[in-house]
Amino acid sequence: MKKFFAFVMLTALIAVSGEALAASWPKGRTVQIYVPFAAGGNSDLCARIFAKALNKKTGHNFVVVNQTEGNGAVCYNTVANARKDGSVIGWVTPSWFTSYFAGNHDLNPTEKFSTVAVTEAKTSQYLIVPKNSPFNTVQDLVAYCKANPGKLLFGMQLGSASHYYAENARQNLGVEWNYVETGSGDAKRVTAIMGNIIEATTVAVTLAQQYLEAGEVKVLAALYVPESTPESLRNVPTLKDAGFADITVKNCNFLYTARLDDSLCEEIYRTFAEVFNDAEVQKQLADMNQEQVLCPSYVDAVKMVEGLYDSYRNVAASLGILAPGM
Repeated sequence: MKKFFAFVMLTALIAVSGEALAASWPKGRTVQIYVPFAAGGNSDLCARIFAKALNKKTGHNFVVVNQTEGNGAVCYNTVANARKDGSVIGWVTPSWFTSYFAGNHDLNPTEKFSTVAVTEAKTSQYLIVPKNSPFNTVQDLVAYCKANPGKLLFGMQLGSASHYYAENARQNLGVEWNYVETGSGDAKRVTAIMGNIIEATTVAVTLAQQYLEAGEVKVLAALYVPESTPESLRNVPTLKDAGFADITVKNCNFLYTARLDDSLCEEIYRTFAEVFNDAEVQKQLADMNQEQVLCPSYVDAVKMVEGLYDSYRNVAASLGILAPGM
């Protein structure tokens, strides 16, 4: 009986401690969540979902600030030079890396900031070709590329995160192809595929599913193992299933701050994790086709950002787009 009572008391203390941590951050100040993208985009809308949920969770005021100047450079400087109390945080995609490697800002993501949390899309990116393509498998495409180096026209917005996904896939397939600029967004690449302007590209799950089910494209492979897959894509192999290696640059998001003490980063992570895993928040993300998986801890976030940084840098070097001194 005494042991049971002690267990109950310990459980209660842990719960109270967790509530106290949530209440102590942001230590009475309004928290600004800086996003380097315009209002209305997916990253902005996700940040606003989190801000609203954090307001409710902590009782403090959280506001989203869109700071797009300098391709995100101004935003990153704002976060890096903010007060060291967690009252300014950032929410960003891998453009944090790609803009750094391109020389658009000089703040190394792994050195100048603390990454508190990393989320990764539950769904994969997909390699697609036109419906009348001679390629029925990724092995068919590889065989053609090896017989005709650099001839295949692969559509992409050059310099985008999707360009990195495609280049990582190219490396792993061991082939050469010719990149063709198609403009911003998956929809433009699908239009180019359907018009037979390009011979292959990669897109996110929503368009891969939509156009496969409509019979407008073939889907040859998922670029990495997805945690969530629509029924129509479940028979699509990953690159690894096809005998190659899955890509290591991933579709992810980062919650980051100025360099902070580990204890405060842990505190912010725990509060954010409670909000992220809330059923209503998850429903809102799913409604936006933004289903994500949160890293298990702040320690894991630090390891993940370092690994992703290395993967993105290697791809940037392969593309020949590293800024001088990188």
